[in-house]
Amino acid sequence: MFEKIRELLILYLVLLVFPITLFSQNTPEHDLIVSVERIWDRAGHNAFTSLIDYNGKLYCAFRESSGHVSDINGTIRVIASDDGQNWYSVAHIFERGYDLRDPQLSVTPDNRIMLNIGGSIYTGGKLTGMEPQVSFSDTTGRNFSSPQKIFIDEKIKSDKDWLWKATWHKGTAYATAYQPSKEKSVQLLKSSDGVHYNYVTTFDVIGGNETTLSFTADGKMIAVVRCDKMRTGYIGSSEPPYREWTFNKLQARVGGPNLILLDNGVMLCATREYPPDHNEKTILAKVGLDGEFIKLVTLPSGGDCSYPGLVMRDSLLYVSYYSSHEEKTAIYLAKLVDLKYGYDSFERVPEPVVLSDKNGIVELSCKDNQAVIKYTLDGSMPTTLNGYTYKEPIKIDKTTLLRAIAVRYKYPESNVLSQYVGTDIYQKSQQVEKNLSKGLKYEYYEGKVKNTSEISELTKMKTGVVPSITAAQRNRDANYAFIFTGYIKVPEDGLYTFYLTSNDGSRFYLNDELAINNDGAHGKREESVSLSLRKGYHKLQLSYFQLGGGQDLILEWSGEKFKRENISSFVFYH
Repeated sequence: MFEKIRELLILYLVLLVFPITLFSQNTPEHDLIVSVERIWDRAGHNAFTSLIDYNGKLYCAFRESSGHVSDINGTIRVIASDDGQNWYSVAHIFERGYDLRDPQLSVTPDNRIMLNIGGSIYTGGKLTGMEPQVSFSDTTGRNFSSPQKIFIDEKIKSDKDWLWKATWHKGTAYATAYQPSKEKSVQLLKSSDGVHYNYVTTFDVIGGNETTLSFTADGKMIAVVRCDKMRTGYIGSSEPPYREWTFNKLQARVGGPNLILLDNGVMLCATREYPPDHNEKTILAKVGLDGEFIKLVTLPSGGDCSYPGLVMRDSLLYVSYYSSHEEKTAIYLAKLVDLKYGYDSFERVPEPVVLSDKNGIVELSCKDNQAVIKYTLDGSMPTTLNGYTYKEPIKIDKTTLLRAIAVRYKYPESNVLSQYVGTDIYQKSQQVEKNLSKGLKYEYYEGKVKNTSEISELTKMKTGVVPSITAAQRNRDANYAFIFTGYIKVPEDGLYTFYLTSNDGSRFYLNDELAINNDGAHGKREESVSLSLRKGYHKLQLSYFQLGGGQDLILEWSGEKFKRENISSFVFYH
């Protein structure tokens, strides 16, 4: 009995001394997030938030509609709270003939709330106009004016101007307008009344759009720019009068970014994260003027999400955002403590490396011997809580996409290692009939689905043979699907990369195994895979569906002896 008590006492003392090594480490989210609450969900789709502290109350503005882009014109809701928990509606703003969206709150020098609003005009379902508008509250914050048109400097005005978030500095409102018709599309403007904006300069960024502006204590202006065309973000700075700018590319793509400058000099960017597995989240990251982008916190979120508002209040960081990770797209408010409680250092853990991947055995390493390596083999993104923990060499039996990160308690996680391993493991070719025919078989379906697994439930309208992958045999341009089957003839042993571009969803199978998952409802998007294949015939299946809009379906490949190209009809058989 005494020995048993002694063993338990020793175990207790060990747990006191080494709690982190014996139990799973706390995540930064565990240490930093005080609370996350859903504060509004009354509309079918609640999105695009802005947040301010005004007269001791928090104000949050967002769009209400039936979808991200929908047949029903959006309206703007403004809600307020004394404590950040109990919220009530202050204003509901709408205008006939306009899809109102992207509300942005600020406080004017005479202590009124200024609400910038984007107004989209649709004719026959097509976007034909973009008119920025503004509404002002009274000094109580209880009553808002009807939206009025914003006037853009005639020097740069176009038929589609979208004024983004305005930031007041020394009595002047600074904002950017992005103009889709121009290559360098972001124009910096300024206004003394929030209605009439004069041109300052054009940002030297190609294809930029949503831009957030902040000011340092000494008056330097900082800009973070979303740039979907380049699939990245940019950060820039300028001294007064803000005509000359220096921009650097951020290390990550951003969406609906917001920026707050903390007292300790840290620049914190809240944005949508765009990971390779498309599992999008709302995150907070430390950014630098050199393009540094270090993810610090991932908020509970997913899918259609982000467009955050940021407020520091009573030593807490308040973050408003929208997300669709629960049963509907709703508005959330997160409260976070000072980042120093989550991190001992903002220096990122070194990225893990592959030491060897020969003969189906993969060995990994990290320069930081206190870090833990987390990895996945299915294309998903590893995190502190997701994926396998690397403890011994990994065994694989085919060319595999390895993703890995290194994590260490109280340090930002490493960059993601994405690398194909096992390229010396070849997939065997298929034994086929001698008299194969050219082309691929197809089955054509009509009806509405959300993913390719539902295609077989639709009505099959016709079948046939096509020379290559194409949707040309469709009877209409919306709510249809195809399934292609057959073989692809690989000319010689080697490593091949396949590229599948589609709008909407698609899946590509090779030798009865899923090779590319580009499924779900989405715009034009490319996914790829690399595989080591033996010379000969390999079984192929491609499933594709289209809900409406762009008619994109392209299958390409590249090899060790040829560059990326459309797959020729000469290599397809059935």
